Amino acid sequence: MVRFGLLGPPVLYRDAAGGGGREARGIVSPKSRVLLTALLLDAGRVVSVESLKDALWGEDPPVSAQASLHNHVARLRRLLDDPERLRTVPTGYVLRVDEGELDVHVFDTHVTAARAAHTGQDWERVVRECAAALALWRDVPLAGLPAEVGGYAFARRLREARLLLLEWRHDAELALGGPRLQELVAELAALTAEYPLREVYHRQLMLALHRTGRQAEALAVHHGLRTRLVDRLGIEPGPSVRAAHAEVLRGAVTSPTPPAQLPPPPAHFTGRTLVRASLRHTLTAPGPRPTTVISGMAGVGKSALALHLAHEVAERFPDGQLHLGLHGATPGMTPLTPGQALTALLHDLGVESCRVPALPDAASALLRSLLAPTRTLLVLDDAVSAAQVRPLLPGGAGCAVIVTSRSPLTTLDGVARFPLAPLSQEEGADLLRAASGRDGLDGSQAARALVELTGRLPLALRVVAARLAARPALTPEKLAGQLAEREGRLRHLEYDDLSVRRSLAVAHRALAGSERQTDRDAALILRRIGAVDLPEYGVPLLARLTGTGERRTEAALDRLVDVALLQEPAYGRYAPHDLVRDFARELATGRDADSTGPATGTVMSPAGPHQAVPDRPPLLHPAGPPALPHPADPAPLHHPADDLVRAAE
Repeated sequence: MVRFGLLGPPVLYRDAAGGGGREARGIVSPKSRVLLTALLLDAGRVVSVESLKDALWGEDPPVSAQASLHNHVARLRRLLDDPERLRTVPTGYVLRVDEGELDVHVFDTHVTAARAAHTGQDWERVVRECAAALALWRDVPLAGLPAEVGGYAFARRLREARLLLLEWRHDAELALGGPRLQELVAELAALTAEYPLREVYHRQLMLALHRTGRQAEALAVHHGLRTRLVDRLGIEPGPSVRAAHAEVLRGAVTSPTPPAQLPPPPAHFTGRTLVRASLRHTLTAPGPRPTTVISGMAGVGKSALALHLAHEVAERFPDGQLHLGLHGATPGMTPLTPGQALTALLHDLGVESCRVPALPDAASALLRSLLAPTRTLLVLDDAVSAAQVRPLLPGGAGCAVIVTSRSPLTTLDGVARFPLAPLSQEEGADLLRAASGRDGLDGSQAARALVELTGRLPLALRVVAARLAARPALTPEKLAGQLAEREGRLRHLEYDDLSVRRSLAVAHRALAGSERQTDRDAALILRRIGAVDLPEYGVPLLARLTGTGERRTEAALDRLVDVALLQEPAYGRYAPHDLVRDFARELATGRDADSTGPATGTVMSPAGPHQAVPDRPPLLHPAGPPALPHPADPAPLHHPADDLVRAAE
């Protein structure tokens, strides 16, 4: 509720006719303007009679100055809404100004808020606060008043604050992009003409011209500024102008059309209500957004969740949505190197092949430069490691990144992690019903059995749904019976290009073929787990089974947890998902994980990926827990591996 105005010629604000807010009314009398200004410059404090005389008449006041001052004070009181606002005290006068009643105070509040938002790169708030402050600006503060009033430093501070507001607003609008860029060019051209040595406006004009496809004009602005600085001051442009000049020279953006690369949202997406809400909040909260990592085992629905969420928040990122598959665990594909991934992203942003830096560090810096002023959503699907992801991350606070990986990528700093577990029984049943299109699955015994037999894994449920949809004669009861045959369960969880076995085999082959000893140990342990059917496994048992020693065994188990082939329900205790257990059994019996070749009967050795271990222990209880012997039955045969279990556990 502003009542007094100093952001321009002094004014009083009165209620507009019809209750339509307030309107500024100028003060006709020059002496009354001077008197009001002198009192407002020290609002709430005593202004002495002598100070007011100096403001009104300078160094040569008339003999009647004291009486004239009383008359001017009386006239001013009549102009005020409350005459008691202006009180007489023994040494002078005090003008009461409450909070929010002087436009300068409101202006300063918005400046403070805009500065904080600019520092935090909360660009939308920067625009709001700057617009609110600049709306109060009518003209140069104290305009039209004699020099005797003083306030030179006061007016200079406000003029500089206005220029800063314009800088911050233009920074925000450049970061937000959109159609306003065209309007910015005209505004910034006027400012550079008015302030020919103020580098920041030239930098902003260069970027606005460049991002609206006017590269030659942007280079001309730089040339003109540099010429003036060198000729007049003997200095070169500062680092921010040089950075903008480099961006223009790179000609990075060749197409004004923002990328929209998200694949279609997944059909029949089900569940994940709480994690979706948490992810959405992380990706849309004001200020810098952390990279989000969605992790979990093969087939748990990481990519589906990432795509579903990306489509939900896409409109928050008007400068584009980039999607890149990193092939960390894609059957038949080699993971992208950071250099290959950077090249692909730079091409997607319009950088010509000849301008993509050969060195990965330089390409990463260029990617950050291009994305820094934008609001872009980047989805990096199927990452294999933190080293693969780190060079791809943008530095701008307006961007957001969603990474999916079997690993939680714990060596990435400043990351919000969202580990996924299999679906609940209800969510699994909903997905099965929606994806299969079968009627009569609601609450049926067969539907519940199918959900449990797939381990509540979305990939396995989609395979089951595809089989039911493709074969109307195949009943849920019959399919549940097939899946209940544990030795053949993975065979029934393949359809067309969907395969639980192949998804698991990718991780195992990567471990077995790795040059790292720990990875090869991990591949061997997975085989050994398939040979010993236990609810959980400890380090001593597996160290005895593999012959690798407890220290190496523990490191290998940590690796299996990292690639989501094992879970660690309690410290030092490890358990596989049911379908991973089935896969491990296949490995233990020597069947090829991809079912594309003959059984080999060999096991990976800790000494190397291609050395067979001929003395692999036979599978313990391959068909499930052993039946209790009947008293009349002969004593069960003893196997040496049973001694290993008892000795280690």
